[in-house]
Amino acid sequence: MVQNKKPTRRRGKQLEEELLTAAWDELQIKGYNQLTMEGIAARAHTTKTVLYRRWPKKPLIIVAAFIAEFKKSGATIAFDVPNTGSLREDLVELLSTPIKFFDFLGEEAVRGVIADQIGGQLGDIFKKADTTDNDMVKRVRTILEQADQRGEIKLDNLSSKATNLPGLLLINEIITSGYLTKAAISEIVDAILLPVFLNSKK
Repeated sequence: MVQNKKPTRRRGKQLEEELLTAAWDELQIKGYNQLTMEGIAARAHTTKTVLYRRWPKKPLIIVAAFIAEFKKSGATIAFDVPNTGSLREDLVELLSTPIKFFDFLGEEAVRGVIADQIGGQLGDIFKKADTTDNDMVKRVRTILEQADQRGEIKLDNLSSKATNLPGLLLINEIITSGYLTKAAISEIVDAILLPVFLNSKK
């Protein structure tokens, strides 16, 4: 007679992968607003304590689950600096990068994560964005250097504040609207960024 083996206790990477899978499954079934840590724990056949040790808040486990699922899907998003031959198109393409992530996660989840997670961290987010070593700032500067070489702008006449502006406006749009759309990016570029950058030639 074959005896039933006791369930193997899950640890480390195996446990984390199962927790993230459970979180993603719950998100797909219930949506972000109806999703709970209790529900995730039940689906993963574990306790809330196990979840909270790794992710103290719901948005944190959902972001982690999203990253894991995005990688498993084989989807890729290039972070190369665009060089379309047009300052406007380069800016639109660069600032639109987060939209691809948002579409994968879903609008309700994005809005929920932003609403739940931002809280008192607004100041820190803007502070990090307003630094010259920020990745977005580096990409923007490369785009501006390309535009300068094409004669669209005069880079020497632009301050570091102007270089930081695209990243700050992007964060502001995401935080204030809870999402990001192509229309919003186009408005930011056409109504604010291009007038600032093109004015450098005067």
